[in-house]
Amino acid sequence: MVVRLFVLVIFNFKNAKKIFSSSPLLLLLLLTSCQGTPPTNLGVHDNKLRPCPDKPNCVVSYDFGEQKNFIEPIKSEEEPGRIKEKILGIVSKDKSAKIVEQNDTYLRAEYTSNLFKFVDDVEFWFGETGVVHFRSASRLGYSDLGANKDRIETIRFKFHQNDF
Repeated sequence: MVVRLFVLVIFNFKNAKKIFSSSPLLLLLLLTSCQGTPPTNLGVHDNKLRPCPDKPNCVVSYDFGEQKNFIEPIKSEEEPGRIKEKILGIVSKDKSAKIVEQNDTYLRAEYTSNLFKFVDDVEFWFGETGVVHFRSASRLGYSDLGANKDRIETIRFKFHQNDF
């Protein structure tokens, strides 16, 4: 019994040593796996951005009957071109954002977190006069601790403060 316990401890120590000696590789693998793959079904469909999944790590400006994910769209009486210019400026100034797609009525950016390099997909649709619709969603996980909601509220605040 003592010999079996000793062998088990030695075996586990050797395995632990192997695991810890390769930890930089494991850490790199962990960090790169946090990015996830870009969703293929983003964009505007039937004049709307798609609804959020049944997870709290997403917010959207359409009320699809899922009040927990709904946030009011950004509203403005400014010219449509000026509205898009302001949103584009706010997103462009954010070092964690990378614009990956844009046209006259649509903008998509990828936001990457500093520590674990999690990627969130953020979309803006400028198809209604005076209204900016958006969707902000984490690619991975279940909860984002309110990061997507906070991001949109920060963009809204900067938009109304002309901080772009």
